[in-house]
Amino acid sequence: MVEFKKIDGRSNGYWLVCGIFLALTLWGAYAWYLALVYGHGVMGLSQRVPWGFGTAAICYTIGASAGSLIVSALSGVFGKEEFKFLSRTACVFALGTIVAAMLSIMQDIGNVENMMNVLFHYNPTSVFSWNAFLYSSYFVIGFVYLMAQFGEKRLITKALAVLAVAWAVLVHSGTGGIVGFVYSTDLYHSSLTIPMFIVSAIVSGLGLLIPMWLLTFKWTNRPLDRNLMWYLAKVMGALTILLLYCFTAEALDTAYIPGNAGAIHMALFDFHYPYAWVYWVVQVGGCLLTILILLTPWGKTDWGMGIAGFIVAIAVYGERYTLITPGLGYPKDLVPGMIFRPFWIVPYYPSWVEYAEIIGLMSMACLVYCIGLKIFQILPERGEVEEA
Repeated sequence: MVEFKKIDGRSNGYWLVCGIFLALTLWGAYAWYLALVYGHGVMGLSQRVPWGFGTAAICYTIGASAGSLIVSALSGVFGKEEFKFLSRTACVFALGTIVAAMLSIMQDIGNVENMMNVLFHYNPTSVFSWNAFLYSSYFVIGFVYLMAQFGEKRLITKALAVLAVAWAVLVHSGTGGIVGFVYSTDLYHSSLTIPMFIVSAIVSGLGLLIPMWLLTFKWTNRPLDRNLMWYLAKVMGALTILLLYCFTAEALDTAYIPGNAGAIHMALFDFHYPYAWVYWVVQVGGCLLTILILLTPWGKTDWGMGIAGFIVAIAVYGERYTLITPGLGYPKDLVPGMIFRPFWIVPYYPSWVEYAEIIGLMSMACLVYCIGLKIFQILPERGEVEEA
């Protein structure tokens, strides 16, 4: 029987951590306000490149949320009772990151009142309308699932865990469809985008959760089963290898189309623009470094697992950026045989406003998690499995 309790939350260290996350959240809220009032130009965006780091953050936080909720449901769906003590914290983090994603979407729309049009004028042929329904219902399902865990309703919790996993897969499939279904942009349309989004969601979820759990149990002086952490780290490493395969297959699939030659060269091999640097250094390099760390003896230590998780979480963010932004900077072939004029590639460099908004949104999710530890019974007294 896992006994969950609140943390005391009276130490100077706890208030310092909360204060840092609160300050970063307020900084992000100020940037969010500037973008809402003065337009997306203050974020470094333009008519040609309307989606940048902020849009990558939407896809990233939705993926991290979906991945966290899938990890939370391990005990309910797959009968992995040894992971039950992690389910509540993962669920709270999943709810915090999906709220961050919806706030980012609200700012991206520009006019908040337009969000209500999805309800009043629902368009079943629009993937954006699908996702509006999926995101809102996902939050409700995740919240009810968390409440069922608090009530120790075993049968209801198991049923909701199955529903939560299925809905998390649907949510991120819809997010991948936003990009993968677009035919008019050379680097967008790909049949691999949706399954790759699911894999990267679980990788980023584990990449954020593993260091979060290691720090939480260490700072609250609770024992934690390192073997379970190592098991999750190995799953993360295996999925990172699968993710590298997806990167390779998608690049080859896109590059095989003759009309994509210029766009794929710009995105992957033209180092005059930031896109190739992010692809090879952050995205591919981060994944390779994660695998290398986990293959060494140091990778089995707390530091090794935590750093590997943090690196692969950043690598997945780089994947979101290179998936969304380079395709917009390259001129579109609007009419067959007639490219968009003038013919030049638009480099995109985010301003401090966009960086601040992203940092603020992630800090808000972490602040929700920290407050949840003090208010709700989501952290077990022991992060270990009692052998029968």
